[in-house]
Amino acid sequence: MIVVDASVLANMLLYADERGRRARAVLGRDIEWAAPEHWKAEVFSVVRGLTLGSKIKEEQAVRAVERLPLLGVDHVSIDELLPRMLQLRAGISGYDAAYVALAEARGIPLVTSDGRLARTATSYCGVEFVSPGA
Repeated sequence: MIVVDASVLANMLLYADERGRRARAVLGRDIEWAAPEHWKAEVFSVVRGLTLGSKIKEEQAVRAVERLPLLGVDHVSIDELLPRMLQLRAGISGYDAAYVALAEARGIPLVTSDGRLARTATSYCGVEFVSPGA
């Protein structure tokens, strides 16, 4: 099992290019995924922003949003993670702290395409960085 964050899921869902292929390859190695309960809203926010910024086509956004409920991600309540999230507040955003706290609590790696999160999280849990760039 792995903890998947919104950045890698968005890349998997939205892109047919190298960043999408890399995300799908890494995520395909472990089919059991967990994420804090806010993950769908966070992926949706990425899709929304890219659509509003004309970075992706409307069809890509619709397809990604339709697939979100079908991904089979284990939704983990943040209730049990909140104390650790508070401890992590100095160096990690509130949303990202939930992913880190979950990976740390379960002793499983965090998979992300967010370089800043990957660098920060390595102090707390195993991290697999899936580069979105060339």
